[in-house]
Amino acid sequence: MMKYVLAGLLVFVIAAIAAAPAGIVDRLVSQSGTAELTHSRGSLWRGQADLLIENNHLGQVNWDFDVSSMFKLQPTYQWTLTQANWTLAGMAGAGFTEAEFNVSGEIDAQAVNQWLAPYDIVTSGTFTVLPTRVLLPHNTAVPSDFAGQVNWTGGLVRYTLSGLLGEATLPPLVAYLDLNDNDEPQAIVFAQNDQTPLLIASLSRNGFAKVGISKRFTRLLNNPWPGSDPDHHIVVQVEEKVF
Repeated sequence: MMKYVLAGLLVFVIAAIAAAPAGIVDRLVSQSGTAELTHSRGSLWRGQADLLIENNHLGQVNWDFDVSSMFKLQPTYQWTLTQANWTLAGMAGAGFTEAEFNVSGEIDAQAVNQWLAPYDIVTSGTFTVLPTRVLLPHNTAVPSDFAGQVNWTGGLVRYTLSGLLGEATLPPLVAYLDLNDNDEPQAIVFAQNDQTPLLIASLSRNGFAKVGISKRFTRLLNNPWPGSDPDHHIVVQVEEKVF
């Protein structure tokens, strides 16, 4: 008898998801405080909308509910995000204690530059996001798991370093995403086929983002750091409160 009750309940839940309007997704996303969905179409089961983060239009997001996720008690959606300057895809799901997010795709430098503009940095080329996984507990803004890789084709970069304007043509770079020794998300950037770190970025649990540049990187930027420090030594470091 119980199995028929459970089966009936499952059918009811699936039917409710299929019939619920996409506007419900708008309200759920808006609760994050930084993201917003507008002009939603379709249903909670399958739909699309325009995604904005901090009032920046990121493109059209399409979602498709994964029915099998109901059996895992972690409702999950397959999604794609497209805009003129990027195409991203992955999955997003939420359980009782944490949310899981997976992403991969390609991003043109023009899209990245809108986020780098406040720091007087302009890049070129293409960024490729290899399959990257993020686990985010419901009670914190810092991931409990973070693993992936981002490749950059290289190219011309214009920047301000220590108050000086400069530019350089950089080789292809690779950023490895992982947790550091303090279990905080971290990205370490290397030149392709080289083992000397160029840049280390991390996000602390108290809300500070930290970026450090090695001596080797200052040389690649045509602004070599003086002294006898080894190439891997961090010689420039900045920190900013992000939440």
